[in-house]
Formats: sequence, structure tokens, C-alpha cells
Amino acid sequence: MNNKLLILNLGVDSENTSLAFTQKWINDISLNFASVDVLTMKVGSKYQLNKNVNLFFINDQNTKYTKIYQLRKLNKITKKLIKNNDYTHCFAHMAPMQHVVAKFYLMQKNIKTTLWFTHSGPKFGIKWLILWFSSLLANNIVTASKHSFPFRFKKVKCIGHGITFENFFNERKTFQLKNISILSRVSKSKNIENTLDNFIKCKNFENINIDVIGGTLNSDDEGHLNELLIKYKNFKNINFLGKQPHAKLPELLKKYDVNINNAQKGFFDKAVLETCAAGIINFYRSEDFDFLYSKNLQKILKFDENNLYTKIDQLNSFDQDEILRNIEIAQKQSKSHSISNVVKKLIDIFNE
Repeated sequence: MNNKLLILNLGVDSENTSLAFTQKWINDISLNFASVDVLTMKVGSKYQLNKNVNLFFINDQNTKYTKIYQLRKLNKITKKLIKNNDYTHCFAHMAPMQHVVAKFYLMQKNIKTTLWFTHSGPKFGIKWLILWFSSLLANNIVTASKHSFPFRFKKVKCIGHGITFENFFNERKTFQLKNISILSRVSKSKNIENTLDNFIKCKNFENINIDVIGGTLNSDDEGHLNELLIKYKNFKNINFLGKQPHAKLPELLKKYDVNINNAQKGFFDKAVLETCAAGIINFYRSEDFDFLYSKNLQKILKFDENNLYTKIDQLNSFDQDEILRNIEIAQKQSKSHSISNVVKKLIDIFNE
């Protein structure tokens, strides 16, 4: 068993729809180490970590520090942890800024780092620069798919997403389009407004219910959510369910027939894989999800910003047996993205 690992991440909170999965990552990774220290930017009110995991945090659910204060606190805790511990490796999960801060101290002790980043990334500005610099400093870079990392480096490895397939799996024996989910953080980058605008153009939309499942992460997201609530307040079949505990998602998803993922290339959302495991058909834009379905069904399920409503209408008239066969195919494919497979690949990379 390896000695000690340092993990840097954005949050530890089992109640957060978007971040709760990191708890499972941490616990499964920790089984391969004698001890794990986790330095997170924010900790929630509920979490359960293995006994060999020590948690350090910058913010809790009740604090809102300035960015300058957070950076100073991050530097202070990072410096102390690395000075007082002999880590064998450092894993930065969606945390390029934390990685840059830590790398300065880690290099002094010749400790290698692996950066996980799965997103199309910032297009410009300080966040782009931080991610680019963090990528240069990393010994290894891992991501979910070939389009989910914005820079081209030879050290980038695609290892898939880590989902709890067994929790989400649901055998589906019939299919009828009645309930649609949008399992997603509420953010402009997720194109939820475009999805809903297309939805209300469907021929049969009054007989279909659509629920947005997910909360916000920052003030920009909150502002966007308020705009959506105002715009669609008169549609009784459009609902915003807000943030849902990740542990309750498998049961909640059993009522849905279709999920719509409107993220463009570069967003390899694990929500698509989780809903596939749950026996839900996915409409999607990113070609990275082509592997989930047969070519015949891909023609219907893959859409652009202008034709989603026609695709939904087409699915209503598609052969039901073929849909059920494709649901089984998608479930088998999503199983290859289980957390156990991803953790095994990560450990191999840590040991290189």
C-alpha cells in the first residue's frame, strides 16, 4: 500500500447535486493509501469519509470570505501540510489554482502531481492563464474524454468518468415519453434556456413534463436561475426542483424517460452517464456521447441548438423495441465508466 496522498478539490458535501460524487472518489482512492489528506475549498454540513482521511477546508457552508482572504488562507494551509507531511503524490481534482499554489511547495520535496480537469475550460482571462500554467506544472493530466480538456499536451490521458453505476442502475421494460429531466447545474454554459425554448415548440409538449434538477454554484448562476424562473413561470409543466442530495438521485430518476444534455463539445457531463445507467434515453450535443447508442438512434438523439424540438417529436414515433435495446446498450457502455475502473487507472498513473 502506498504511504500518503494529498488531494486538492473544490468541495466535500454529500448534499450537493454537483459535488457529492467527490466523496465517493475520495473514499475509494483512500483504500489504496495508508493516509489521505484532503484540502478542499468548501465543506458542506454533511459528509462521511473513511477513517484514514483527514479533511482541511478553506470555507464552510456559513462563511463567505473574499477571494484574497481565501487565497491567503489556501497558501497558509497548503504550505503547512506539505512541510509537515511526506506525501508520495498529489492529486488535484478540478482545482488548477490550488494545484499552482501547492506545486511551489511540492517541487521543493520532489513530489509529483496529477491534475484532473474535465471541462471545455475558460476561453480567456485569468482563469485561462491559471489553467494553462497549472497544466504546464502538472506531471500528469487526466480527463474524461478526448474533447474534455482544452489544451493539447502529450501527458493528457483519457480515463473516463467515475460514476456509481450500481447505485443508478434501473432496468427499464417499457418506454413512453412523459417525463423529461435536465440533470444539470443551473448555468448559462449548460444552455438550459435553449432547451426549454425548444421544448415548448414540441407538438405534444402540453402532455409532457420537464424538470430541471440541479442548483447553482455562484452569484452568476443564481442570477441566471432567477431569469429562468421569471421567463417560464406561466408554464405549469416546466419545474425547477433545485439542488437535490446526490444520494437521492437514483430513486428520483426512476420517474423520467428522457434526459436532455445541451452542453457542447468539451463538456463530457457525468450526468449523461448516470441517467443512462438509470435507463433514461439522452438527447445530447457532444459527439463524445455517440458511443452510447446505435447509429440509427444517434441521428435522432444528437441535436443542435435549433432542432431539438423536432428531435423530440421524432423520438415519439420511433420504434419502442429499438429504444429499449438502445437503453440496454447505453447501460453497458456507461458501466465502463464506473468509479472502480477510474480509480484503478488513477492509481496506476500515481505509481508511474
